[in-house]
Amino acid sequence: MKTYRIVTLACVWSALLLPRPAQASPAPSPDPYPDPGPEPATKAPESPVVQVLDEVWSKVSFGTQWYLSYAGGQKDGEAFNRTHIGRGYVTFKLKPVKWFESRVTTDTHQDDTGDWTLRLKYLYGKFKVPIETSVVTEPYIELGMVHGPWFDYEEHINGYRAEGKMFLERNKIFNSADLGFTVGGLLGETLDEDYQKKVSSKSPGKNGSFAFGVYNGGGYHAAEQNEDKVFESRLSLRPFGALWPNWQVSYLFVHGKGNTPEAPDWDLHGLMSSLEHEYFVLTGQLGTGEGNQPGDKLEADGSAMDLMGYSFFGELKLPWIHSSLMARYDNFDWGTDGGKSPTERVIVGHAFHFLPHNFVLASLDYVSHGDPGIPEDQLAKITLQVQYP
Repeated sequence: MKTYRIVTLACVWSALLLPRPAQASPAPSPDPYPDPGPEPATKAPESPVVQVLDEVWSKVSFGTQWYLSYAGGQKDGEAFNRTHIGRGYVTFKLKPVKWFESRVTTDTHQDDTGDWTLRLKYLYGKFKVPIETSVVTEPYIELGMVHGPWFDYEEHINGYRAEGKMFLERNKIFNSADLGFTVGGLLGETLDEDYQKKVSSKSPGKNGSFAFGVYNGGGYHAAEQNEDKVFESRLSLRPFGALWPNWQVSYLFVHGKGNTPEAPDWDLHGLMSSLEHEYFVLTGQLGTGEGNQPGDKLEADGSAMDLMGYSFFGELKLPWIHSSLMARYDNFDWGTDGGKSPTERVIVGHAFHFLPHNFVLASLDYVSHGDPGIPEDQLAKITLQVQYP
C-alpha cells in the first residue's frame, strides 16, 4: 500500500513538471486611430520655361557627316602627299509637327588655295503634302536651298561619296543643291519593312519614285549670274514592282542655261540602271547633252560643248567581316576635239564598316586624262567617313 502511494505521487509530480503547450495569444484589436506615417514626397512641378524647353528639344535633331582622308602619289604631274578634309557637314532639323520640318546644314570646306570656308549646303522648309492616291504616296515640297532631284537619290545607292564626287558632279556638270524648290514623292505604296531593313529604305515606293524642281542654276556655292532658271527632274521606276524591287531604271533630265552672264545652253539627259541586294550593288549610267552648270565648257565660237560619258559601279558586301569591296569605272568626253581621247577613271577599294554609316576606306584612284600633254594621276587614299545618326 505504501508503494502504491509513492508511485501515485511520482506520477502526479511528473505531470506537473511536463511543459504545457503554448496557447495562441488573442489577436490585438485594430487601432481605431492608426498612425498614417510620413506623407509621400511630392515632385515639385517643373517651371513653364523648363516645360517649353523640353518640348522644343524633343522636336530638334542633330547630325554630322565628315570625310577625312589622306592621299599620296602623283596628281597633275607632281608628287602629292596630303591630309584633307573633304567635307564637314553639321545638320540641325526642327520638326514641330508631322507635316512640316526645317533643316539647315553647314559645310566646312577647304578650297584649292588651302583657305577654309563655311558655307550653307541646305537651308529649307519641307512640307509633307497630306494628299495621297493609289499612284502617288508621301508627296513633299522643299523650299529654299534644297536637294536637287538626282544626287540625293544616287548617293543612297552608291554609298561612297566620301571617296570622291559622283560621276556627273566629278565631271563638273552640276552639283547636289541649289536655291529653288523641289517636289517629290513615291510611286505606289511603300515596300515592306524587311526589304527596307535588309536592302535600302531610301525612296521605297513599290513602283519607284520621282522628283523635279526649278532652281536659280548656280548651285549652292555660286552666286547667280543671270536671270535664267533651270529645270531638273528625275523619274525612277521598278519594272517588276514589289515582285522584284531590287532593280530600278532612272531617267534624269536637265534644261536651262549655264551660270554666266552670257547664259550658254545647258541640257542633260541621263539614264541609270541599278540593282540593289542585301549583299551587292551594281549600277550603270549614261550621260549626254551640252553645256554645264558653271557655263564654262564652250567651243571656240562660244557655243556649249557637247558631252558624253558613262560610268559603272559595283559593291560586294561582306557583313560577316564588316567589310565591302567596291570598284568604279568612269569614261567622259567634252567637245568635238578629235585629237583628245575621253578621260578615264578607275577606282578600287576596301571598306571596313565599324558602325552603321561609319567606315574606313582604303582605295586606289587612277585617272587618264586622254590628253597626251596631261600626265596620269595615281593616288592611294585612306578615307574615314564619320556620320551620325
